Amino acid sequence: MTMLVREVINTHIKPLRAIDTAREALAAMVESDQVELPVVDQTTNRFIGMVTRASAEHHHVTVDSVLTIREKRSVVIGPDQNVFDIVRLMEKHNLSVIPVLENGRNYLGVVERRSLHDRIIRLMNFTEFGSLITIHFEERDFTLSKLVRIIEAEGGLILGISVESPQSGHPFYVVSIKLNLTDPSRIVASLKRHEYIVDQHSTDDQEDRRYEQRADELMHYLNI
Repeated sequence: MTMLVREVINTHIKPLRAIDTAREALAAMVESDQVELPVVDQTTNRFIGMVTRASAEHHHVTVDSVLTIREKRSVVIGPDQNVFDIVRLMEKHNLSVIPVLENGRNYLGVVERRSLHDRIIRLMNFTEFGSLITIHFEERDFTLSKLVRIIEAEGGLILGISVESPQSGHPFYVVSIKLNLTDPSRIVASLKRHEYIVDQHSTDDQEDRRYEQRADELMHYLNI
């Protein structure tokens, strides 16, 4: 599974201009429902930096230029990097958008966290018709290969998978698996025979929404 950053670039979010003021930056963020926006030189298309909504709000009563309130450092990415690279950056720096630059300077657009999340859901077949099971592993027992063999032996096909790493107070991997079967009871029974801890979920709309919410966990686990 490979998807490049250039495939998820958003060109509809308008960047700020170098001549914009803090007040204009704040208005643009309110209109676009963003908490940060890139600043781009309209003549050269060169990326200049990022301005946050907090900074724009702090300076909006002044005539301060966006050039004076931009962040000292900006996280950027190239168009030919894997989308999971940008997921890592977003998680590490808690960002909602990251500018995409060609050759380290020419602005191509941004990748927005919300739209990236939706693309990953589609990429992982999270919304395909089927059923959902959730399996809890102790860390020492964690292996996906054995799990896949058991499921396939019972005629199941994995449409999507997300993994949540152990957290403080909960020392288990939590694996959510979307199956092609509407009735996964045979698979659940087989997994339990192998002493897996399994939760089975229905396939109604409420559970489908629950599964899509679980896709957020993929943003924390990128090596499946």
